[in-house]
Amino acid sequence: MKKVKTSDGYFVYRIKKDRQYHLLADSASYRNSIKDLLNTLSDLKFDSLIFLFGIDTGDYLPELKKVLCPKNQVIIFEPNLTIYRSFSNDPGDNIKLVYYKEDVVKKIFEESINLKNINNIYFFSFGNYSTVYKKEHDRLIEHLDWTIIKSASQVSLARRFKKVFIKNMIANMKIIDQSTPIHHYLFSNAGVPAIVVSGGPSLDQNIEVMKKHKDRLKDCFIITGSRTVDALIKNGITPDLIVSVDPVDANFDMMKEHLDLTVPLAFYEYSNRYLMKHYKGEKIFISLLLSHTVKGMEHLKAVYCGGSVSHACIDIAAMLGCSPILLIGQDLAYTDQKHHADSATFLYDSTINYAPQTLAKDINGQWVGSTVTLDYFRKNLELYINQYKDHPFIRFINCSYGAEIKGAPHKELDEMLGHGDFSKKKVPFLPSHELTLDSKDIIKSLLEFLEDSIIKTEQGLELCETIRLENETKSLVEVEEDDIDLQRILYILHLVNSFENHPYTSYLGGYYSEFLYEIKEEHNSMLAKDFEHLTSDLQYQANFFYEYFSKLHEILTEIRDTARSTVSEFYESHIV
Repeated sequence: MKKVKTSDGYFVYRIKKDRQYHLLADSASYRNSIKDLLNTLSDLKFDSLIFLFGIDTGDYLPELKKVLCPKNQVIIFEPNLTIYRSFSNDPGDNIKLVYYKEDVVKKIFEESINLKNINNIYFFSFGNYSTVYKKEHDRLIEHLDWTIIKSASQVSLARRFKKVFIKNMIANMKIIDQSTPIHHYLFSNAGVPAIVVSGGPSLDQNIEVMKKHKDRLKDCFIITGSRTVDALIKNGITPDLIVSVDPVDANFDMMKEHLDLTVPLAFYEYSNRYLMKHYKGEKIFISLLLSHTVKGMEHLKAVYCGGSVSHACIDIAAMLGCSPILLIGQDLAYTDQKHHADSATFLYDSTINYAPQTLAKDINGQWVGSTVTLDYFRKNLELYINQYKDHPFIRFINCSYGAEIKGAPHKELDEMLGHGDFSKKKVPFLPSHELTLDSKDIIKSLLEFLEDSIIKTEQGLELCETIRLENETKSLVEVEEDDIDLQRILYILHLVNSFENHPYTSYLGGYYSEFLYEIKEEHNSMLAKDFEHLTSDLQYQANFFYEYFSKLHEILTEIRDTARSTVSEFYESHIV
């Protein structure tokens, strides 16, 4: 590796890779690479997150620093270890240099990208890095795109289910103390084969094989979602566990003929409230919310939520210690041009447009129609399975006929049931109602929090309106400490911080996620170059917080009214 002076007075590294010499930027006009970087960042927002691939000699850093503001964060991934080690410290206060490793890249993306910044992320590959280190560059882009898609799906989920989430959460609190926490059954079925049933097109074929080996099924732990219960029961197959995580009423309709089953039903705070109310069997509690909000419930276990109920089913099978875990009906594609198996299709499906959007490789290496959502589910499943690559005691086998699932090799279900190891005996779930939860007390406290927060948003609106009406222009960094407008802004910030850091904001679910995304997108997109001026501008701050409190008041009022109506429907006695 050698530093070479460019024609325009900069320095660039020349490296040897794969028996060839490469310059990491243009030696004739290094300035062009810097210009390309600056053009990419021309509309940089004040809190933008910037990912760069390649630091080279670092000669572009002085120009980069000029366009940043204190809220910007820059992460530079350097794939050359020698170059990385040549920098003894991070290149700047808000610039971090990271040696490129795929797992490190994935972790950084997961930790730094969220629904508040998905539309505010910049990426630039410096100089010739994208060609010299093409493999690393392409994998980095793949992980970046995937993480952004994942975060964007949270916004979509919040918008679609925000109201039903609140209703289900309020109603389901009533049955927590009548359920058994999922951790009670950890490793209870170690070494027992599990069959995880999904509703993909190949399920009908899989069920025929299960009927053929009915004597073997008694030695398998069968886990299914709500959609496939009817198909199993009508074919004389009784599952060992039903998992219901979908919030919508269609989930109840899929189960309405089987509400008298004695099979345990696993649920979480947002599962459909009508199914939870009317199902007669034992209930198994999976906590995604209360373990973070209720003192004494920190020990409760969650499950992996990759977007589909099948992810939860598979994770539960692994938690039980089951192996191998056989996936059936897990097509994750439109096998035979079908969206679901005939036995797992309901009237609800006629309201959904199931048109293919993309293609995926199937188990035979052929292309099959799929959708962005199904592909998202598949990738999440592969990420999950990858966690067990060094754990030989848990194996995943794909017995479906749809998309290829990396980490879960395809094998015929007939072979697995006909010649598998069934020496371990299945242990059924026995109830242990060890949880205590005063649902009425929590709901009362939540409603009080909502009422108090609504009052505080009104206080914030009044203060913002006072500043706006006075129409006084001033810089907040130049006023005296006792200036009335400065004190008003400080109190407004106190109202915002006390609300956003309150533990009960977690109960607001999708409403809060959507609020954070929209307030950032619509009302707080100042450019980095304007940061110092606008953050100290009295009128700018007053206008922003006026919009903040207006939107917050609107959603808090809707949440309060939704919570009240749900309490009236599901709780006999008065709460507040």
